[in-house]
Amino acid sequence: MSGTVLVVDDQDVVRDVIQLALESAGYTVLSAASPNAAIDLVRGVESIDLLVTDVVMPEMDAFELADRIACEVPGLRILYTSGYTDAAAEGPFIQKPFTPAQLIDKVRAVLAGTSSEA
Repeated sequence: MSGTVLVVDDQDVVRDVIQLALESAGYTVLSAASPNAAIDLVRGVESIDLLVTDVVMPEMDAFELADRIACEVPGLRILYTSGYTDAAAEGPFIQKPFTPAQLIDKVRAVLAGTSSEA
């Protein structure tokens, strides 16, 4: 698989684990520790295929972040993550904690348009 994935999570360890898992599966990974850093990063990037973002973060929630980035990146696919069971996602979602294999399977499904929530 290939493609560029933007990972946004305010927890360094979680962000690093997601990045390593996706890079091992052949994806190019960009990462940001905050929504505002992600928005700044997107402005300098030619193409992003998927946004993987934590739902609950400082500055803004994942839904506002996704709306802002989608304005810059037409056709962007989004995968929401959260450790909170009550964090209702507006699209494809994976519950933390997840294994690298579960994450990769979900990313592939979202990018292929076959995720049950897509």
